[in-house]
This record gives sequence, structure tokens and C-alpha cells, in this order.
Amino acid sequence: MFLKEEKNFMDKFQDILMKVGVFAAENRYLSSIKNAFQTFVPFTIIGAIGVLWSNVICNDTTGLGALVPAVMNLSFLNPAFNALNFATIGCISVAITFLVGGEIGTSRKSSPMFCGLLAVVSLLTVTQTSLDIKAGGELIQTVSGIFTSSLGSQGLFTGMIVAIVAVELFCGLFKLDKLKIKLPDQVPPQIAKSFEYLVPAFIEILIISLVGLGVNAVSGVYINDVIFNVIQKPLLYIGGSLPGVLTFMFISLVFWSIGLHGDNMIGGVFNPILTTLAVENLDAIKAGLEPSNIVNNTFHRAFFATGGTGCMLGLTIAMLIVCKRPENKSIARIALVPELFNIGEVSMFGVPIVMNPTLIIPFILAPLVTVIFGYVLTMLHICPIMYVDLPWTMPPLLIAFLGSGGNFMAPICQLAGIILSALIYLPFVKLYEKQQAQIEQTA
Repeated sequence: MFLKEEKNFMDKFQDILMKVGVFAAENRYLSSIKNAFQTFVPFTIIGAIGVLWSNVICNDTTGLGALVPAVMNLSFLNPAFNALNFATIGCISVAITFLVGGEIGTSRKSSPMFCGLLAVVSLLTVTQTSLDIKAGGELIQTVSGIFTSSLGSQGLFTGMIVAIVAVELFCGLFKLDKLKIKLPDQVPPQIAKSFEYLVPAFIEILIISLVGLGVNAVSGVYINDVIFNVIQKPLLYIGGSLPGVLTFMFISLVFWSIGLHGDNMIGGVFNPILTTLAVENLDAIKAGLEPSNIVNNTFHRAFFATGGTGCMLGLTIAMLIVCKRPENKSIARIALVPELFNIGEVSMFGVPIVMNPTLIIPFILAPLVTVIFGYVLTMLHICPIMYVDLPWTMPPLLIAFLGSGGNFMAPICQLAGIILSALIYLPFVKLYEKQQAQIEQTA
């Protein structure tokens, strides 16, 4: 009777998670944001290389140039690498705005190129483009230009929100035939389409611009300042805190445990937070300051997803040590190579972890413990804060070394985390083998 009630509860719980998973996967906005950040990953890495060159390698104050003066002979290249950083990470909000707009346009069966451009133009209409310089209450000079902070990480959430609103508003207006300028059939299709876009786009851009003007008139600040202080800063504070990151990771692990791709389920919310925190660290390094955000993309990959989500490398090591059954040994050997590139699906579905109550416990417990372990080591200044964003397929230890700007303590700390995760998995792997043997005996 008890087992039947427990099974009914688990079935209901699984159904709830499945519904939440389907909602997250099918939600147009979360999917668009997730896809946009995934598309931008190569440019984030390019920008990080620029910072790495100018501040870690070719720098005679805090970099390799202080130890090897000959490196400074290459300092003439620094402006080029600085330009790499500015054009990618320094303008990340513009790029993400374009990509989110394009993704939503595609989902609305509209032109992704036009919708992306429309989103960027709409963002610029609400961006501060001048600054009044006053002395003694009198206007001395008005300087024109766009603050670089608005183009970078500080404008990320504004860009995403404006992109969503702008494209949705445009697509709604475009459905109204009365707003379309119809040209004769003899006109080339691309030109005819441009004129059909004209009036809906004009109305949409004007509305966004008027909203920006209204916010500035009422509050005395620009929309970017409002969104940054009201939405972005609190989200970054929550997502960058230990309780916040543990909550996000726990949700991801629970989804994985029933066979849903947990990283995709929360990616639309969590990826922007991690990326923004990483970009802020890069900005600090570029300015000659110490990075302050412990939680970021590279930290996540170094202590949560070593070998794949759930610290799969720790599971494989534990299996290689204690497993006696040939099929388990075989799975562990096969899984080891992909896990060196953080691909953990072999263990996830081969052991399996999915729908396996015995191994779900350490699967959730191990990464949460290693994240706490890594966070505490970083707070104690034993492990350096990581600031170089790297691909998730970068092998363990190497990702920690490069992500910290070449600090050897980072891979040592990651190695300790891997050993810790293996120790957590060990007793559960032993128990799982006993259960397999008991099932065989009763069969």
C-alpha cells in the first residue's frame, strides 16, 4: 500500500515537472534568449582573448610582461586586442538585442534580419545620447555620444526586454492590412516587402521612443537606468549568491533526473545572469581592478559540470574504482573520454542516472557540495575568481587554469572538487551494484 502511494506521488511529481519542462521549452521568450546567448558564445570567447592578451600576457604591471620584459615588445598589438574586446563584450547588449529580436521574429514567421535590426534601432531610441555638463547650476556644454556602459553588460536586460516588446509590437501591427503600403506586382519582392514593413515599423519605433521619453520626463533617468536598478541588479545579486546559484542548479538537476535537459530548461533565465556576471569580471580586469563575481560561466563549468552536469566525471571515477560488474565497468570506460570534454550523456542515460532513485541522490548532492566547496575556497582566496569565458567542452583542469588567467591554484581546487564528487558517489555506486545483484537473484 505504501509503495503504491509512493509510486502515485512520484508519477504526479513527474507529471508536474514534465509540464513545467514543456512550458520552458516551448516558451518563445525563454527559448529566444537562450538561443541568442548560445549564438554569441564564440564572440564572448574572442572578447575574453582580447582581455587576456592586454591584461594578463602583454602587461608590464600585473601580467607576464612584468616577469618577462621581452613580451612587452609585442605591446604594439594591444590596441588591436582591446578593439576585439570592445567590439564583442563591450557591445554585448547590442548584439544580444539583435539576436533576441531575430529569434522572436523567426518564431513569429517574420524576417529575422529585419526584426533584429528593428530591435537594435528601438534600443537606441531609449538610450542616452547626450550629457549636460553643468557648473554652479548653469549649463556649460552638451556632449553627444553613447555611454559604453549602455552598450555592454549594464544594458543587457534592457536590450532583451526592448527586443521582445519591439518585435511583438511590430508583428502585431504588421497583421493590420491597413498599415501596409501595397506596391504593384511589377516591383521586386524585396522592395515591396520593405514598404509593407515601413508604417508598422515607424509606429513601433515611435511608441518605444515616446515611452523612453515619458520615463525620462517622470523619473529624470533613462529606461536603461530603471531596468538596471529595478530588474538587472537584483537578479544578478540573487543569481550570483550561493543560495541563488544552488537553487538554479538544483532545479536543473531535478529536470535531468527525469530525462529532461535541465540546462535548457533554465537556460533562458540563468544564462543571461551567468554571462553578465562573467562580463562584469572581464570589465574589472580590463580596468585594472580585481574581479568580484565568484559565480559565473566558468565557475559553473569548473565546479558544477565537471565531466557533464552532475559531476559525471566523479561518477565515472567512482565506478572505475568500485564496480565489479563487467557492464558497469564497460560503461565507465566508454563514458570517460567524452566526459573529458564535459559530455556526460553516456553516463546519464547509460548507467543510467535518469529515473534511478539510488543514483539520483548523489547526482543532485555531489554538484551542490562541490559548488559550495568551490565557492568557499574562492571566498577564502585559495581559489582565484575565474573571469575568462571558455567553451563548455574545454577539458577539466585546463578550463580552470585558463579561466583564472593562468593561476595554478584554480586547477588544483577543481581537482579537489572532482575527488570530492567521486567520494560522494562511491557508497551509492556500491549500493547500486548490490541492488543489481539482488534483482538478478530474484529474477
